[in-house]
Amino acid sequence: MEVRAQDLTVTGTVTSAEDGMPIPGVTVLKKGTTAGVLTDFDGIYTIQAKTGDVLQFRYLGMEEKDVVVSKSTINLEMTSSIEDLDKVVVIGYGTVKKKEVTGAVSSLKSEDIEQVVTSDLGTALQGQMAGVNVIASSGQPGAESEILIRGITTVSGSNTPLYIVDGLIQDGDPGISPNEIQSIDVLKDAASTAIYGTRGAAGVILITTKQGEKGSLSVRANSSYGIQHLSGTPTRLMNANQQTYFELVQNRNSSSLGLQDDEIDIIGLSPNKLQLDTNLFKRIVIDNQPTQNHSVNISGGTKDITYSVTTGLYKTEGTLVNSNFERFNIRANTTYKHDKWDIRASVSIANENTNYAPGGLTTQIIKYSPLRQDLTTIAPDEVIVSEGGLDGVITGWVLESFENESTKDVVKNQTNLNLNYNWTKKLKLSLRYGISTINEYRHTFNPYREVIDVFDNDLSPNASSGVSNASLRRYNRSLDLFATYKFNIKNDHNFTLTGGATFEDYIAEQYRASRLGVLDNSIKVLNGTSISPEVSSGRDTRHKIQGVIGRLQYGYKGRYLLSSSIRRDASSRFSEEYRSNLFPSTAFAWNVSDENFWKPFKRTVNNAKFRVSYGEVGNESFGDYAFDASITPNIDYVFGSDSFTNGAIQTAFANEAIKWETSIQTNFGLDLGFFKNKFTLSAEYYDKTNKDMLFPIVTPGSAGGGGNAQVILNVGNMTNKGLELTAGYKTNIGKLRLKMNGTFTTNKNKVTRINGLGGFAYTNDSGLIQGARGASQVTTLAEGYEAGAFFLYPTDGVVNTQEELIEYQKIDPSARLGDLKYVDTDLSGNITDADRVYSGSGLPEYEIGYNINASYRGFDVSMNWYAALGHEIMNGSKATAFGFGRHEDLVYQWSEANPTSNIPAYRGQVNNHANYKGYTDLWLEDGDYLRLKQVTLGYSFSKKVTESLGFSKLRLYASAQNPLTFTNYSGFNPEVGGRITSRGLDKGNYPITSLYLVGLNLNF
Repeated sequence: MEVRAQDLTVTGTVTSAEDGMPIPGVTVLKKGTTAGVLTDFDGIYTIQAKTGDVLQFRYLGMEEKDVVVSKSTINLEMTSSIEDLDKVVVIGYGTVKKKEVTGAVSSLKSEDIEQVVTSDLGTALQGQMAGVNVIASSGQPGAESEILIRGITTVSGSNTPLYIVDGLIQDGDPGISPNEIQSIDVLKDAASTAIYGTRGAAGVILITTKQGEKGSLSVRANSSYGIQHLSGTPTRLMNANQQTYFELVQNRNSSSLGLQDDEIDIIGLSPNKLQLDTNLFKRIVIDNQPTQNHSVNISGGTKDITYSVTTGLYKTEGTLVNSNFERFNIRANTTYKHDKWDIRASVSIANENTNYAPGGLTTQIIKYSPLRQDLTTIAPDEVIVSEGGLDGVITGWVLESFENESTKDVVKNQTNLNLNYNWTKKLKLSLRYGISTINEYRHTFNPYREVIDVFDNDLSPNASSGVSNASLRRYNRSLDLFATYKFNIKNDHNFTLTGGATFEDYIAEQYRASRLGVLDNSIKVLNGTSISPEVSSGRDTRHKIQGVIGRLQYGYKGRYLLSSSIRRDASSRFSEEYRSNLFPSTAFAWNVSDENFWKPFKRTVNNAKFRVSYGEVGNESFGDYAFDASITPNIDYVFGSDSFTNGAIQTAFANEAIKWETSIQTNFGLDLGFFKNKFTLSAEYYDKTNKDMLFPIVTPGSAGGGGNAQVILNVGNMTNKGLELTAGYKTNIGKLRLKMNGTFTTNKNKVTRINGLGGFAYTNDSGLIQGARGASQVTTLAEGYEAGAFFLYPTDGVVNTQEELIEYQKIDPSARLGDLKYVDTDLSGNITDADRVYSGSGLPEYEIGYNINASYRGFDVSMNWYAALGHEIMNGSKATAFGFGRHEDLVYQWSEANPTSNIPAYRGQVNNHANYKGYTDLWLEDGDYLRLKQVTLGYSFSKKVTESLGFSKLRLYASAQNPLTFTNYSGFNPEVGGRITSRGLDKGNYPITSLYLVGLNLNF
């Protein structure tokens, strides 16, 4: 008798054994065939099979399961595998189970960052990790965010964390595309980063790129297109009528001669001024610019070999004239595992092209008078006629700056080879070798504009036109040699011993050539200029680091965990005597929930772990050869005559005693999981001390080094103390899947010592107002305050009455009615630098992040919120508008006709009178803000629809980035970047935009 297998339509739901949540994207294959399907968003699958067929269930990070078909409904729970990305955390030179982590480590997966369309990784991280502060430095296309891990690490060197991509140490921010990333692990405490020695002072960001999986070929594509929108509020400026009235009042207030209105010449030699109403905002700002992002990932593999190829294209047009960014990237990863060998190799190439907006454009919008020529009507080759004074010259110079071309082309290549050989079951030998090259070419072209006066005399500022070319080549090599030995005693005592050595070599070669005097704007090369000799410069540097590492990891029944490491580093940035240093660390963790006495609480609190750690790391993130003297050529000397002689002088003095900055950190942590980890909570408290901070000290002129000569000294100490909280919640309510998490961070930064500077020094910031450093320098390093603290002159309104004037002239004898009143805080009887007072800083005291993801049937929605609280902003755009006579409120300034005004009289530009200096509290504003970083609504089509179209997944989505911001700040944008010690200075930065986009995800 013949028995035939029965044909069945098998359906079921695949869920996680850990929390019962459905798992979308599980591959369900009929074993021995290529027939297969994927589970949908609700974990549901349907497949045709016969009785006796074997179904294989596969999902990254889960144990594969084979199930024999015997009925039409097969529901399955999948359990985590040993290599589960949820359970395995990447640490320095290794991985550990999440349960065995002893330090402070935060992790994200690719789906946590792919929602944000950006060229910059930092933007996608903002608000998602406690203790990781991310600030967009600029809205310039392609600009990198500034990332601080647990506060400021150094006041003179780099605060950029150490980036490691697939085990390869990077030289600065790698500029990796978010579409290449599989997971991110951030090491925050010194016990975790100490194994990187000198490189780990500012924290470590470990990036794992997308890897291949066993199985048939898989193709995943993502494409989006969006429009940017300027959502901020520009500085309020006067129109032509207001400007005319203002200039009349200004002349009244400025004149000491008592001139009458008919004696004051407002329009000069140009009566046409009264017909103008120029607004440079229209000339400079281009709203609704496009952004597009496309990526494809191809992966697959066999039992021994897996592969993954990711390629992407990102393009965006800037909202300021002449700015855009484009990047093409491709990365190929392959893994070979057979017998005792585990070999991993990767190759990546990225090509970036950036066009930069000319510097100071937003400042030009403010300064340019509406009574000057309308630049939107001037043809490219039109001769500019100056009808009076310097108006035409200024117009030509401003127009040249708008037409400035500044481009940067970068090609990045990186190759990484990782060889692992399991000599025995206990001993593994590892070799990792990486090479990266970065070739950067920069071209700047400043065009020539012809300017004449009404008598045809040439007024052209030809010397402001020119061509500049610069090239930078960086070549980096690294080699790691390690041995790892694992053993246990009676299966209770588990030991892992790691030892090895690392070698890093960084070579940089750069040159620059420039020439002034463009003859023809169509010839944009050095030989197309003539009026000055070619000026060129070049510099080659080499930096080496060698380290020897040892680490012991011990665990008793997974309950008591100990990790101790020591690293000895040597760096070429120090003299021979101070070249080497030791960096130790130790960490302990106790899984309390594994104790017998915890069993009564296990049902409610299934996981409880306490952690404590201590570590020391070094910092050498400053320039090369600081221990040696440097000579600068082309410095002018005067030898007893009126002529200058070119020569060379020593501009940096040697300090052979320069030594490592050291960061010492203690960390206390608590991890809790409730109701089978449906709700999780993690808390961290840290205390970090930075000792012997390096700072450049300007030498006196008698040293012979010129006005800017410096010597670098170890002069400062600083502390960072903070608390971090991370909470998560996930649940199923019928078909509704919900996941939420929130982060809270508070960090208190304090400078505790500055030797040789009297405990107080201004930072080397250029000032709040462009071109007025001496009148607008406000950021400081002061003992007892945070780095970059604002020290300002407090003010007390306007001198409105004769009685107030008599009283105030005791402090300032030159004061007049309508002047700003400075407060004599030290009661010395006059206004000096000692009257400045602490006025906050740009470092937020609190940061809060909130993320929510929900799905129902085919629909999904996600939102990311971020808030920064407890900090101030100095509104430099507003200060510039007042300081250069352009702000709309100046119409209401004090005058004899308006003697009760609280707006000081305008008596000249910022450098010429004290009423509108940049270092007063007039420009200080609350910097708090709450921002919706991202909101996305998506829909995934049913399996019936996708299969009919030949896809395994089809999802459409719409998203908005930065659509809502709640703030009291009056400037364009409250997210103000800047140098670490100059946070909170809004100098008219390139504005950050909102982005509205649509996109689709396709899987084949």
